[in-house]
This record gives sequence, structure tokens and C-alpha cells, in this order.
Amino acid sequence: MNKSSLLAAIILLIFSCQNSSKIEKESWADLPLESWPDFALTNEIGFSDTIYYDIANSFLVNTGSDTLAVSCKHLFMVFEKQLGLKTIDLGNKFKYWNMYPKNDKTKTVKLKQLINKDSNEAIDQYNTLKVRDWILFELEEQNNKLFPLKIRYSQVKTNEIVYAIGWSMNQTDNHKPTFIKLQCIKNLGDYFYTKSLQTNTKPYGTSGSPVIDKNGYLVGIVSGQEGNAGVIGSTLYLTKMFDKYNIEYQYSSH
Repeated sequence: MNKSSLLAAIILLIFSCQNSSKIEKESWADLPLESWPDFALTNEIGFSDTIYYDIANSFLVNTGSDTLAVSCKHLFMVFEKQLGLKTIDLGNKFKYWNMYPKNDKTKTVKLKQLINKDSNEAIDQYNTLKVRDWILFELEEQNNKLFPLKIRYSQVKTNEIVYAIGWSMNQTDNHKPTFIKLQCIKNLGDYFYTKSLQTNTKPYGTSGSPVIDKNGYLVGIVSGQEGNAGVIGSTLYLTKMFDKYNIEYQYSSH
């Protein structure tokens, strides 16, 4: 191969690599919020003597090979206090777990079982739960009216803008979920801290909401609040769960 042909081949290779790493934005990401697909869900959880209605938030994820359901693990703090549970295990009084958009219960999806059940994992307090604040479920059946989010596996960067979409406990209009614009201020791996860039929102009760980037990809889960900073569980811990429980997923750098 002569020098000119070699140079052309190198340029072509570089161009191909750049094209292959280009992130494809979700088609709905630039549309008005009311035109977005239904991915912000809430929970109805039934035990033999207690039913929790519209508690916390949840969503579906697309692993590339399957659809799973996700909510926040610190819900177990409620179960510990009210039902006496001690570990990440729903126990023998558990009956069912459903997820649905708060504004349309006809779009309910029924869950089959808790994937990361662990009778040896203590519930503990929020300071330790925030590091591992994901619970994963298999679906009993698919619901094509609900939209599973694609996952971004690369870490959120300091100063990056992300968006929490979920149902607030204090919102008076349930037509659409609350939309909160956030900025990452520090990333600690399994979770990151954010500050809100909006003053007219009421985030109380949005735990378990999905957090997406500008392209519409899942980057985290709303975990809680520490002072003025929001705590967001990152997809790094989610992939740890995928690896631990042999869940197939299509890893990419986006």
C-alpha cells in the first residue's frame, strides 16, 4: 500500500470510529413534556394486611434483551417500620406489586418477583441505602402502552444537566409528572449529588423517579435529599446488579 492509500485508510478508520460513537437522541427528547411517552410510574404494593397506594415512583428499563421494572430500595425503610421487615426481602405476607402512571391506572404493569431479593442484606438507614438504592423486578407480562427507558452507562459529569421526571406527593395536577431540571455538582460513583435549577418545583415524594440526560437516556434514580443537594443513584450500581444476577445487557459507552 502506498503512502497516499495508507493515509486515506487511516482517515476513513477515524471517521468510522467517530460515527460509531455518535449518540442517537431519543425521538421524543426534544418534544414538549405532554408529548413524551409514559415512563414515569408509581407503585401499588399489597401485603396480606396492608396495601400501599401511589407510594414513591418507579419506571421500566430496556436492557437491550429484556424489560425490567425499577423502584427505590429505601421503600424498605417504610416496610421495616410498619411491617417489621429486617432485610431486602418482601417476606411471606407480600401479595403483589403493580406499577402504573399516576394519571392512568389502566396502564398497569404487574410484577413477577424481586430480582435482587437478599435475606442477608440488612435494610439499615438511608446513609447506607443511598449507595445501593435500586430494586429490580421481573415483569409478569409486558404492557406496550408503557415506555422502557434505554440506559446510559457512562457516568454523569460535574456540571452536566439532567432531568428528574416523576410524581410529586404535593403536586395538585396529576395530568403529567413533575419535571425537575438538575445540575450534577459531585459524582461519587454509585450515586451523585445535584442542585435544582428550578425554584417552582416540589420534589417531596419523588423518590424512585427516573433521571434522564438531554438525549432521553436513563442516568439515575431519585434517591433523596441531603441539605440542599439532591442524591441520585447512578446506573453504575444498576450494572453491578445486572452482573451479580446474570442479567444480559448491551453495554455501550453512551
